[in-house]
Amino acid sequence: MDNISQNEKLSTIVKALDSKRAEDIRIIEIGDLSIVADYFVIANGTSSTQTKALAEEVEFKMSQIGIEPNRTEGYQG
Repeated sequence: MDNISQNEKLSTIVKALDSKRAEDIRIIEIGDLSIVADYFVIANGTSSTQTKALAEEVEFKMSQIGIEPNRTEGYQG
């Protein structure tokens, strides 16, 4: 599924975060500043349990469209 657009990927991530009631979801474009990534998606959770659920939901939804993340933050709190 290499033909998935950046917008579709970002939409999947934001919808996953929103479905688990993430707060203050932000997409920050960093492609011109870094070779590591094109975007950072940042969201807040209200507890360590919710933060873990947010990370798991994003990973799950991305895997459903055939994308495995290179790195995921959020499991540590």
